[in-house]
Amino acid sequence: MNTPRLLTLLVSLFIVTVAHAAPSKVSIVPKGDGYQLIVNGKPYVAKGVTFSGSGGPSAYEKDMARLASIGVNSIRTWGVGDDTQRLLDAAHKNGITVMVGLWLRHGRPGMEGDDNFDYTKDSAGVRKQLEDTVAAVRKYKDHPAVLVWGAGNEVILNSPNDAAKEAYSRFLEKVVQEIKKTDPNHPVVSVDAWTVGLSWWEKYVPSLDAYGINAYGRGLIGLPGTLAKDGIKKPWFITEFGSQGEWDVGKDDNGVPREPDDEEKYNVITAVWAEGLKPQIDAGRCLGLYVFNFSASFDHTNLWLGMLSGERSRPPFHAVEEIYTGKKSDMVLPRVVGIAVRDVKVLSDGTWATVKFIAKDPEGKPLDISFAWLNRNAGSRHERDTVNPTDSKPGPTASTWLVKMPKIKGSLKLYALVKDTRNNLVTATTSVKVP
Repeated sequence: MNTPRLLTLLVSLFIVTVAHAAPSKVSIVPKGDGYQLIVNGKPYVAKGVTFSGSGGPSAYEKDMARLASIGVNSIRTWGVGDDTQRLLDAAHKNGITVMVGLWLRHGRPGMEGDDNFDYTKDSAGVRKQLEDTVAAVRKYKDHPAVLVWGAGNEVILNSPNDAAKEAYSRFLEKVVQEIKKTDPNHPVVSVDAWTVGLSWWEKYVPSLDAYGINAYGRGLIGLPGTLAKDGIKKPWFITEFGSQGEWDVGKDDNGVPREPDDEEKYNVITAVWAEGLKPQIDAGRCLGLYVFNFSASFDHTNLWLGMLSGERSRPPFHAVEEIYTGKKSDMVLPRVVGIAVRDVKVLSDGTWATVKFIAKDPEGKPLDISFAWLNRNAGSRHERDTVNPTDSKPGPTASTWLVKMPKIKGSLKLYALVKDTRNNLVTATTSVKVP
């Protein structure tokens, strides 16, 4: 048999196998003073990451195999689309479950996708969202990779007022009830930021099986105390997590938010898992964690919080491996000693910043160092997120670089990007005031 025909038959066999695999049966059951997630009759803890992927559907199988190799057993998505079937198939093949996101529109202009939806008035839009959500559940409910349904992401956070929050919450209860009628075999959660959704869910969405909480930084260690104080009895997932976000940090002298360094991005994941989440999992209050985010994109959010940059691993990738396998990664990462802007000069060929930057490889191997800039004060969301590579050259003294600045007035964020020979990328950031 020729090789192409053999490959075709193997792929067809895999598709048939997935199609005939039994649907997963998932429940949340009481256990002592807490709860236990049960998947196909066995206790289960979600050791997950949120998932955008490294290269589209063609890379899904490679992505899932890579995630499984570092102990990940679950991924979370935000919505469904044309590639969902392929994603679920690749996940199941590698023993990974999926918290399947069901996107519900946001009500505040300028937020996610710059969408703007009015839950208090748009009855036709509400009805369509409900119909689309139920259709998605009906389509994928029998896939063996489905773990739970995640209805909505930070909609309450991104609602303009209490009337909109209440209208959305009442709608969400209808959504949850319809999901359960359509699929009694998988729990339903909804997701919001920190504790902003809790009072609304408690009052208006009693049908939720568990809560999804997006939280960042070491403050997560104090979350259980907050939930206990608020009288929250239902179990919960941490549905996004990473280092302290831009919305929480202070600003430097140029008015640019101070991004945590890469060492902190690693340590916050390992520390919060050990001190804050593992005890809550053992006690039956937390059902699992999804670290943000497995994505190859090269932008502001991903460089701050992501696990990858292109094919290269970022420090959070290795932190995830440590917490989920129980073994510290043997990967040695370049060490950034410091970064600082010495001066900015306007020359005949443009504006150049003199940057003091030191990075060392623990094994003494060569490093590829480059620079990029970000205008976080730009007018459009796209521009605010775009990280722009720029020219650089060795400076006049040791460990200095001349970095070309854009023709923009104001304060810019400056990145030093360090690639090693082991497929890692580490970064350092500072700011520049451009004349």
